[in-house]
Amino acid sequence: MKKASMQDIADALGISKNSVSQALRNKPGVSQQTKQLVKNKADELGYRYQTVTEDTTMSFLLMATEFAFSQTSFFGEIVKSAESAAQRAHIKLDTYTLTDETLQQMILPEHINEYDGILVLSHSNNDYIKQVIATGIPVTLIDHHDPELLADAILSKNTDGTFQAISLLIANGMKRIGFIGDTTFSPSYLERHRGYHRALAEHGISQEPEIEITEIEESQGALFSRLKSIEQMPDAWFCVNSGLAFMLNSYLQSAGYTIPDDISIICFDETEFTRMAIPRLTNVATNLEFMGKLAIRTLLHRINHPDEPIIHQQIVPELNIWGSVRIVDK
Repeated sequence: MKKASMQDIADALGISKNSVSQALRNKPGVSQQTKQLVKNKADELGYRYQTVTEDTTMSFLLMATEFAFSQTSFFGEIVKSAESAAQRAHIKLDTYTLTDETLQQMILPEHINEYDGILVLSHSNNDYIKQVIATGIPVTLIDHHDPELLADAILSKNTDGTFQAISLLIANGMKRIGFIGDTTFSPSYLERHRGYHRALAEHGISQEPEIEITEIEESQGALFSRLKSIEQMPDAWFCVNSGLAFMLNSYLQSAGYTIPDDISIICFDETEFTRMAIPRLTNVATNLEFMGKLAIRTLLHRINHPDEPIIHQQIVPELNIWGSVRIVDK
């Protein structure tokens, strides 16, 4: 049996589809009598909708992959912040999981046109994101961008954050600095690799490809196997995320190294992995709470100013020094 649609409700009542949408979202411009008629007809036809309070001004949809939603200590912090910011602005914020099937078959959410704005969190599939943008609904990307994606974006200043991290190591006497992270996995990791190279170049340190691991599955087995093949460990390692740094720390200690006396470790992001590690991992991290709040603010601005140029806003990460980097007294 075919599912009822807003158009079915509109046809049954002899009103426009837009009026149905406004009524179901409890927006001004539609009389209370019409709102009640629409809701009654929706119930009669079996059309599914969510109740919106009188204070609600808009409805946003936040989309992310199953992987992103599972990363509660990183992306989860952004989602919580966005939810809080939306609530304060009386915006209803729904979430939608992008499964492998959804992305492969390019399936958009059934009621996507009922939303005033869309947030796309992290990377997934650029062709799919293009299709979301093509709906004409205002879109803000969070922690992802691509030259072909014509939408506002909230990002980390990855190159500068990594530059800070590598500069800290060099300032404390470390010259052979390794890199760990799959640069093909996301634009952020590629930018962090560029920041690593820039810092080495500006400090006059030669690159050593043998201690640059730029293609690696993020698993303990894959990382441990790759580390075992390195003949001479560097003075320090930079990891593109905290999970890799946590695994690296475990491997080095099991191999007999003392952290940070023998080898220092620094990574991007501050999560439960940096806090659980012994010693606690030094890192550069973006303010995730601010990122979520800024995403809501940016999407609202885009809705109110649709003709302004597209903007990419980058948040400069902060350096958090803990116990995994050897600091030289001067």
